Amino acid sequence: MKSVQGGAPAPYTTTDDIIARARRRKTRRTAGAAAAGVAACLGIVLAAASVPGGGTPTTDAAAQPVASAPTGPVPPEKPLPIKKVDFSATLGTYRVGPYQVGPAGQVSAGYQQIPVYKDGDTAEDDNNVSYPYAMSTITVYAPGVYDPGSFSFGEDATLKISDKYTVKIGDKPGFAIDFTYSQPGNESNKFVRTALAWQYKPGAWATLVPNYDHEPLTRDDAVQIAAGLVTSAKKQQLKVPYKLGYLPTGWQAIAVSQTPAQFGPPSSVVVLHRGPEANPAMLIDASAPGTVTIGVSKGKDTKEHVVEGLNCFPGRQQCEIVRGDYLIGVGSWDQSDATVRKIAEGLRFKDLADPSTWIVPNA
Repeated sequence: MKSVQGGAPAPYTTTDDIIARARRRKTRRTAGAAAAGVAACLGIVLAAASVPGGGTPTTDAAAQPVASAPTGPVPPEKPLPIKKVDFSATLGTYRVGPYQVGPAGQVSAGYQQIPVYKDGDTAEDDNNVSYPYAMSTITVYAPGVYDPGSFSFGEDATLKISDKYTVKIGDKPGFAIDFTYSQPGNESNKFVRTALAWQYKPGAWATLVPNYDHEPLTRDDAVQIAAGLVTSAKKQQLKVPYKLGYLPTGWQAIAVSQTPAQFGPPSSVVVLHRGPEANPAMLIDASAPGTVTIGVSKGKDTKEHVVEGLNCFPGRQQCEIVRGDYLIGVGSWDQSDATVRKIAEGLRFKDLADPSTWIVPNA
């Protein structure tokens, strides 16, 4: 998933398919998304991503994962040689009518993201527990990072994109684009969702992009949500339930997301990269090139195809660790099996069920 300046993702088959996939939060597959590097939909918070399942992974002659206890490299005595990013969110939580904004969900060096929920709009996890569904995402870019001229999106047969037009967000200048969705087979049934980009302070821009859903997001509602943005709240440190015992030389965490318990099963995603991301405006997800992603989730399907402990899948650059009800996925599109395995083996876990024990990613 690229930044807003890269446009919308390649379309799924129909709007109905998009809606169905976006609204079904597959808990077990959150970690799978981190391991396999597949993004679910436009602007989603990483912790709510899903990935297609299917089939038992073929990993050796017996077609079984290679399982072992997560032993591996001993953490070095000196700090790892990485450039630390401050993964503290400063976006405040607030309400606008039926909309709940926040708490912040993802932080990188170039931006912060905060989800927008609407009262009564929910999705289910694998245990059939309903949680608020993030129907839009606000991305707040650091000064000088975002190019407002690149605010554009792609379209398909069931999604039409309007021309960009100017709006005011309070007294701040901005742009709007309308997404018009058509119901497949009944094209006269349409609904419109509005995306925004605005200069929240001189030289610094934010965007509000609707996630795929089944109902309108009016321009007036979008503008009111954007106008309420709080960018200087008390710092909220995003944390992870493990210490990184091994990283290749020069690697660092470049993006972190965390889902509080009231908005879904407690989960986290960390994206690792060789040095900082060259383009700080790029929205970083598990499909970003040259990265390894670690995802942690909880759900009833955690033992599908895997056993307690470390399971690695040769040829797929993917490992999964089962710890009770929790699944930890470590994976990459383009890094080696050996690198992925060593990072997985090096994880030193805190109490997965107690976020108060979690630590900052580069600790």
